[in-house]
Amino acid sequence: MQGLMVLYLVSFVLGIFIVVRVWRASTLEGVLTLFLPFYVFYALYKYWGDADHDIRWPLFAQIVVSAILLWNVYHIAPAAIDPGYAAVQTQGADDDDQADEDQPAARPTRTSTAASAQDRTTPASAATRTAASAQAGETEPPPRRATPAELNDLATHVLFLRGRFVREAIGMRFDIPRGQHLLAGTDARQADTALRGEVDPHLIGWMVAVGRTITDPNLRIVRLRWRHDGLVAGDAPDPAALLDTAHTRPPAPRLAGSGGTLVRYDVAPAREGSTIVWSEERRPEGAQASAHDCHALRLARKGVLEFSIVGVDATAAVSCTDELRAIVATVRFDPESDFPAQIQGEHLASYSLSGMITQTQ
Repeated sequence: MQGLMVLYLVSFVLGIFIVVRVWRASTLEGVLTLFLPFYVFYALYKYWGDADHDIRWPLFAQIVVSAILLWNVYHIAPAAIDPGYAAVQTQGADDDDQADEDQPAARPTRTSTAASAQDRTTPASAATRTAASAQAGETEPPPRRATPAELNDLATHVLFLRGRFVREAIGMRFDIPRGQHLLAGTDARQADTALRGEVDPHLIGWMVAVGRTITDPNLRIVRLRWRHDGLVAGDAPDPAALLDTAHTRPPAPRLAGSGGTLVRYDVAPAREGSTIVWSEERRPEGAQASAHDCHALRLARKGVLEFSIVGVDATAAVSCTDELRAIVATVRFDPESDFPAQIQGEHLASYSLSGMITQTQ
């Protein structure tokens, strides 16, 4: 934010300097340069090479500074632009980090043009309903799918984000792809629960195409999940060994997916550094047809960041890995939070990378 203010100030000073040089040559042209956006280019032509009134270098410098400023404004994270949002985002990230250890869910991440996140009235999340029920001595109702009316009401309250998504508690940031927007924290969990009727305590982001919202049919959702289980060690074995593990060991679901039995890999798991990407065909319990899921994992010091697209067709099961690979390539962890070169002395997860991929004990 300070860098943006410096760029604004430099651009302003250069603009005043340009007007002053033209003003010294002609008061009328100085006024026109000040109030008419493109008159400055006539002044540039007229006084080109004039030792006292030439404005080519300050104008060139202002154009460069303005271009840098516009680029930063377009690409910078919403949290860096809006101090109110940043405060809520930071607090919510701490809540999520704790939630992944203790298993309760949800953090507020919304802002509104009409009201702040702290005082805005929204549909109750799983966490707020739990707190209210505890105070009233009532039993928490089981999660369920929202009715069309409830879904329409929720769609008016959630806030989609674009730009850069930042989670300070886990030291992570990534660039939301152009053409997509993302629900974070409580908004993500509310939308996901409303559509599936299940609460996912590890969900921190819910991303769909720009122009689509939670009331649209046939949504292609990229789910962003964080498991705060410790460092996940081990190499990804060959696909045959992974399939054998999946078929012979007891299941232990850890990823967003279609459930059921692993049939085969559409794209075999491949590890590049701290990233693993693959897609798989599964046979959900009681289903006649297979489902295809795409996954990308980004390993970190304290856990695993997961990107998943669930329930695609066989053709998309191949192309979706490229999509997830491009997204996970923009993920950055702070040095102290990133996957270390040496794992000795680190707190390890209770499962290996193979157990994570195959979702087995």
